[in-house]
This record gives sequence, C-alpha cells and structure tokens, in this order.
Amino acid sequence: MFCISLICAVLCSICSIFIDINWINDIACYLGYFLAIYLVIFVAIIPGFNYIFNLVSLLFTKKEKKLCAKEEDVTVLIPAYNAKRTIKETIKSIQNQEYCGNIYINIIDDGSTDGTLELLEEMNLNENVNIIKAKHKGKAEALNKGLEKVKTKYTITVDADTNLHSLAIRKIMNKLTNSNKKTVATAGCLFVKNTKKSFITKLQEWDYTLGIFGVKLVQGNYNSTLVAQGAFSAYKTKALKEIGGWKNSVGEDIVLTWELLSEGYETNFVKNAIAFTEVPEKYKDFGRQRKRWARGMIEAFKKVKIFKSKRLNLKSKFLMCLNVFFPFIDLAILIFIPLGLIFLALGNPLLISWISLFVIIFGLLLCLVIEIKRNNMLKEINCKLEKRSKLAFIVYAILYAFILAPYCLAGYISELFNRKKKW
Repeated sequence: MFCISLICAVLCSICSIFIDINWINDIACYLGYFLAIYLVIFVAIIPGFNYIFNLVSLLFTKKEKKLCAKEEDVTVLIPAYNAKRTIKETIKSIQNQEYCGNIYINIIDDGSTDGTLELLEEMNLNENVNIIKAKHKGKAEALNKGLEKVKTKYTITVDADTNLHSLAIRKIMNKLTNSNKKTVATAGCLFVKNTKKSFITKLQEWDYTLGIFGVKLVQGNYNSTLVAQGAFSAYKTKALKEIGGWKNSVGEDIVLTWELLSEGYETNFVKNAIAFTEVPEKYKDFGRQRKRWARGMIEAFKKVKIFKSKRLNLKSKFLMCLNVFFPFIDLAILIFIPLGLIFLALGNPLLISWISLFVIIFGLLLCLVIEIKRNNMLKEINCKLEKRSKLAFIVYAILYAFILAPYCLAGYISELFNRKKKW
C-alpha cells in the first residue's frame, strides 16, 4: 500500500511539473523565475503530491478485523493546571467508561492557582483516584510525576479539559493490545467539544474532523502516527519509562512520539476511540496554540536525530521528512494568496488559475473520502455529532491554510532562533 501510494504521488508530481512549465514562465514575466518556481513548487506540486499520497493511502486501506482482547488494568494520567472549570467532567467521563478492567487515575495538580486542588479534595473521589501535588513546572514534568506512580502495564493520558466517549478506553486499549509487539503507543481520535462558541471554534471543528483526522488515518495505516497527542493516547508503560518519559518542551507529545519511533517502535491510530477536547475560542489564543504546535515540530527535529537513527523505519522517516516542507509551504501560501488576489483585481488571473484550482479539487476529493470514513466510523459506535457550519467549511477549504500560515511561521522562527519558550 505504501509503495503504491508513493508511486502514484511521484507520477502525478512528474506530470504536474510538465504541465506547470508554461505557468512558471508566465509568472516569471512578472515576478522573476526564482519566485515563480518557488510558488509553483510549494503551492501546487508538493501539496498535490501530499493530496495524492494521502488519497491513494486511504482508498487502499485494508478493512480492520474486529478483534477482542482481555481488558487489562490501566492508569490514566491527568495533568491539571487551573482546570477547575473542566476537570470534574473529565473525571466523570473516565469513571463512566464501559470497560471491564480496573481504571486507576493519577491526577497531577501542576501548582494550580484557581482552586483546582481544593475542588479535587472536596470531590470525595474513590480509592482508584490518586491526587498528586506538584509545583508548577509544566505539563511534561507533571506527566512524569504521574508516570512514577504507575504500576499497570498500560498508561493513558487525558487532558483536564477533555471528555471521553463511553467506549473510548475500550476501543483504544483493544487497538493497542491487538497490535504487533513493536507498537507501543496508540493515538485516540479527538473532536471539538466547544464547537459553537465562536467562528474560530467552528473552523477548528472542520480541521479536527477532516485535517487532523485524515492525517492520522493515513499515518496510522503505516504504523507511523507522528503525534500520539497528550489529550488522549494510550501507551505501554515500559516503553515510556525506557525513554525517560516526556521531555520538558513546548511539544512534549511530539518529541515523545518521535523518540519512540526512533527507537524502532511503532505507533498507530484508532479512529473509533473518541474524545472531545476544548479548543481556543479566540483568534489570539488559537494563534498562540498553533504557534506552539509549529514550534514543537521544529523542536522534535532538533531533539530527535532522525537521520542518524538506525532503528527508525523507512515509512516513519518518510512521513517525518514531509514535515520539512511545511515552513516553505506556509511562506508560499502567505505570498501566493495576496498576490493572486491583487492580480485578479487587476483583471489578470495569473495565480488564481485553473491549475491552482485543480489542486483545490484534489484537496476537496480527499476531504470527501475522509468524511465518508468518519461517518462510517461514527455509525459503528452509534455516536452522533452536531451539524457543522457550512460557511466555516467554505472558509476552511479556501482560507484556513492562509489563516494558519503566519502563526506557524512565527513558531518555526521562534524555535530556530531559540527564543524564550512560553506554554
């Protein structure tokens, strides 16, 4: 499947290069060859390669066998910092799981100042819940303190603002325990909890249900999920302790996942283990989050020497290397769209041409395939989501990458120049 997807993507890219030669010459008349080649490569050719690779990967996905496993005991780590408003619902969603094994909960209060710790102490939690007090040193340190107390073979992480579907732990543990011995982490499926709060949350709803969901579907097919996100993922405890847990970084879950992969382990994704997480409701907070995510990716490249690792498998290395293009794509988008609109306003569709629209069509086709797979999955577990905004989808399809680009570029630059880190 991997080879077929790669060959199709390469062949389409070669065809697009021949098709785009005249377009490059036309753009060069106005902007020069350097900028013309740069824009065409990073706005059309490489995104087109990604779309084809992902599309073929999803179309050739093997149907998963329905397997049952012994429901092992598991410990859930919940790092909490100023989570008084949300943590009660999070705990309740874990305690209401349809799971036969014992679920132990380690809640690590990371020096909260809003009364989170006091609320937890007043809740009269059962003996399976352990509250750990810590000084405020960040999420990674909090998770590591919780990991020290884990005695079960498996560990799950859940953010303090995330609620689990009633079947979430059963599904994620079933996937992890039925995977091959090399698989040490399984990422759960995240959707947006506070979808109707603002227009930016509606945009993120489409991002989580199409963009993030689709990427993880593809990566999971190759046992190379690049981010077992802290908001909801399951791990083999032994592997976590073997690499020393989470590193103190802005992208602690990215770095952790890449470290596991570089040690020769595998990671996957389970589409029907659903959790609902809160996303930023204001553009400023959204920008800060995406800047942190982008910075975390560069941080992972710096901390994990993927090209020196002899244990890292070829598929994981290839998927990691695709991330190298993201800064160049973001910069190209930031240049391409304003210039394209200016030319269009002057009556010249030089950039917003049929060729660029062709790339968008491939993107929409990919979205359709992802949407079908998501809907089928939701039917399997009888989970219904609220209707998403059609206007938000239009903005997501046309402008979301442009909205993201400046924040991502700021994140890349911050990490490259080792600027002070803010969580």
